[in-house]
Amino acid sequence: MARPTPVPDWVPDLPAAPGVYTFVDPHGHPLYVGKSVNLRRRVRGYFYGGGPDSERLSEMLRIARGVRAHPTGSDLEARLEEALRILRDRPPYNKALKRRDAGWYLEFRWNEPFPRLRVVRRPRRSGARYVGPFWGRRLPERVKRLTEKIFRLRSCAEPVRPDVERTPCMQFDMGLCTAPCARLTGIDAYRLQAEAAARLLTDREFGWTLLDQFARARDTAAAGLEFEKAAEQQARMDWLEELEEYRFAIDSDADSRSWLIVLPGIEESRRVLQPVAAGRVLPSRRVDWVDGRWQEAVEDACYAVRVAELRAPSVLSPRESVSSVMVGRWLEDGCADGLAIDLTTQDAATTIRQLEAAG
Repeated sequence: MARPTPVPDWVPDLPAAPGVYTFVDPHGHPLYVGKSVNLRRRVRGYFYGGGPDSERLSEMLRIARGVRAHPTGSDLEARLEEALRILRDRPPYNKALKRRDAGWYLEFRWNEPFPRLRVVRRPRRSGARYVGPFWGRRLPERVKRLTEKIFRLRSCAEPVRPDVERTPCMQFDMGLCTAPCARLTGIDAYRLQAEAAARLLTDREFGWTLLDQFARARDTAAAGLEFEKAAEQQARMDWLEELEEYRFAIDSDADSRSWLIVLPGIEESRRVLQPVAAGRVLPSRRVDWVDGRWQEAVEDACYAVRVAELRAPSVLSPRESVSSVMVGRWLEDGCADGLAIDLTTQDAATTIRQLEAAG
């Protein structure tokens, strides 16, 4: 007599392999997407021990009437596939990633004579520079205010029409703006301020250079008994140090280089080619790893990377940044179970020779 099991009949006999699983309702609509290193054990585990602790997942299991499986040959492939399905299908019982199809950005409109920082919802202007995405508005607003104070950038919303007869606002009196509106600074000088601000937001090492610069200016002013100027420099140092505390959010884990990642396939004779173009994760391809076939597939993947580099905008969308960050962390962790070839300065022929040498 067979032992009773809490696993319902609608759960198929899944493979004991890594991959992605999807619980679906009676009509086949996705309810929940997850990943595991062992699909069979993970899915069946939902029904043992009285079921999941989460009321949300318990409700999902009461509705579910089927499970779909997508086996993979590696954990990275499973992670990317899981993210793709959550962002695409928006299953109602997944919390993670569902809101990552929109974000906030810091924007410099560089085609303006006197650029100012803005917090915007999407990167849309071809003549602008962007930092982001951020997953909420509060943090970029704080970064914006600190950056404006450090570099004395204008924060006024109206267009600047320099006029020597104009009286500068209180921001100038407080030492927080160089007043281009009153012609107290010119276009070239102001754009140098904006260039430095943009560099600080994208170059993690530049902050240390600025701290040294502000410290020297403070000490020189103090030695000359110019205590007000010394206090101004100290304030800029304080704002800069506060801004550096947000560096974890300004610096994405995404890698902006181009890569060809080779991952193991489900079968030993197959591989998964995962191209990445300037940080963007392109569609993957499963390849029979036999002479003639894989070389042609590698050439196609390298060509797809070059085309994507030419066509893609300079900033990642929130949706693109999800998979890009996953790849960046995988690279930092040592490329477990796979091989990453930097295509930033390498052509397809060199890549093929490198793969042949790697076996």
